[in-house]
Amino acid sequence: MPVAIDTSILISAEKQGDFDALLPEGEEGPYYIPALAAAEFLVGTYPPVRADLRQRAFQLYQSRFRALVSSFTEADATQLASLISELKTLGQQMKFFDAGIAATALARGDKLLVLDSNFDRLKDRIKLLRPSEHSSP
Repeated sequence: MPVAIDTSILISAEKQGDFDALLPEGEEGPYYIPALAAAEFLVGTYPPVRADLRQRAFQLYQSRFRALVSSFTEADATQLASLISELKTLGQQMKFFDAGIAATALARGDKLLVLDSNFDRLKDRIKLLRPSEHSSP
């Protein structure tokens, strides 16, 4: 089953200098980066972050992440609208990029690789994966 990669993984890979170590053991993939996770990561490559950190992150994006980016589809957009509406009905909200990443995984029936707890409220609808124990920051 395909695995979407959250921005938290991309940021950790940039900080640790090792993307592959964050992939869970025994999980075949294929892996992909939702377009909105790529956008969220790229936002961090613009000021006010230090120039050297921006450059390092952008180089990693160009050399490793860019080839894994999957387009945001109409089905993803429909799922995003539905998810935002559903959360609003429940009196909840989710940050836009997180909602878009979750919607992509939901629309495609894929797993989601994460480091943070931003998606825990959706764990009954999305199979959340975490990096292997030995690779966690």
